[in-house]
Amino acid sequence: MRKMTFLAAVAAFALAAGASQAALLTTDAGYTGPDLDLSGYDNGSYNFTFGPVTVGEFTFTRSNTTTNTGQGAVVGQGSYGLAANGNFGGDAVYIGLDGGQGYGYLQGLMAYSQMGFFFNYAPGFGDAPTIAALDAMGGVLETYDLSVDAPISTPGGFNAFQFRGISRASADIYGFRFGGSYLLATGTATGVVTGGVPEPATWAMMILGFGAAGSMIRRRRTVTA
Repeated sequence: MRKMTFLAAVAAFALAAGASQAALLTTDAGYTGPDLDLSGYDNGSYNFTFGPVTVGEFTFTRSNTTTNTGQGAVVGQGSYGLAANGNFGGDAVYIGLDGGQGYGYLQGLMAYSQMGFFFNYAPGFGDAPTIAALDAMGGVLETYDLSVDAPISTPGGFNAFQFRGISRASADIYGFRFGGSYLLATGTATGVVTGGVPEPATWAMMILGFGAAGSMIRRRRTVTA
């Protein structure tokens, strides 16, 4: 009897330890995973697709379930409403599920210990807004219901996204699944593609470089004269 109790305690401890290895991320502070690169889709309109389409380092597909238009998901720019959580459009670039059921899948070839993006969803519509970390074969490693575990509330907002992700003890996340609601995923808090804009430090280095090059040219001209 004692032996059985001891084994049960060991099993319970192992389950608790395994559960503690995963965590739901609600901020991108210190985030080490991949970004959602939607550059190339900021062309002023969005495309309907079930995929596969290339989104940065990922292949995006949409499960073949009922949608509003019957055309899957939207990828790009365009007007999209999420009920109480506001409206989206203008310069925002996103992947949006065109229906309250089914999932979108982002599958890659590299493994990470963290993966997450910026999201928003329509509260009260669809099944349940969920995110999940996927293994190399597309199997679910961890899943969270955002409406329960980390609700997003942006009443009357415009292009308002919040970071949600998953962190694990080992680098075994190859992809991400999201859906169960009218749900948007994007790469920044405003949905705007910023990859082509140099950071302030980069601008400073470029200006210094131009200045140094100009000085060298002036010196050469002086010597020649």
